[in-house]
Amino acid sequence: DYYGVSCDYLMGRTETKNHPNTALHELHLSDASIDVLRTGKFNHRLLSELICHKDFQRFMLDAEIYVDRIADMRVNDMNAVLEAVRQMALMKNGGEENDLHLRTLEVAQIREDEYFGNLIADDLKGILRDIRSEHHPDTMTADETSLAATMQGQLQDAMNFEGSSEEKKAKALLATLGIDYDAITMEQFVNLIEVLKLSKHLKTPISQRGKTTMTHGKGKRKKH
Repeated sequence: DYYGVSCDYLMGRTETKNHPNTALHELHLSDASIDVLRTGKFNHRLLSELICHKDFQRFMLDAEIYVDRIADMRVNDMNAVLEAVRQMALMKNGGEENDLHLRTLEVAQIREDEYFGNLIADDLKGILRDIRSEHHPDTMTADETSLAATMQGQLQDAMNFEGSSEEKKAKALLATLGIDYDAITMEQFVNLIEVLKLSKHLKTPISQRGKTTMTHGKGKRKKH
């Protein structure tokens, strides 16, 4: 070992720095779970971050309470008491269920699957939200603004552009290609207009003699 870590860690062959030779039995995992961890095609880094999150232990406790039905007896006892009180009130009320007190006793009863499902989901969402925030600056994280939204904004800018019809068409086309309209030269603009004239889908007021009013570089955005 060098610098208190293994050679494999220094060479980038493993990310395990403090426990390079931990025995599998110390992890208390089943053979099936070990097989999944070794061969599973999933994000191992994300799994590690889930386990290391400060609220992971609470998530596991809530999951254990639900799976092992630890709270079932108390929930059932509470629901039984509420239902008994509701039935007595119902008899006194002459069987009329549309009553605020009776309805309150009914909705106060806990539905286990719904309650624990929301509880566990909230635990997991909170953990994932924190991890998501931590990775926001990462280069591998997807951009918040989609390509479609960017193109939509660029096309809107083209529509608001004050200039000739040819300029608007050129600006719209360049926007879809991610090219800055103001960065092209007059010669490039003229060549682009000549190409656009070949399109069967674009109507143009350009005369057959090629005369047109082009004000490239002088157009302005419309004020909103």
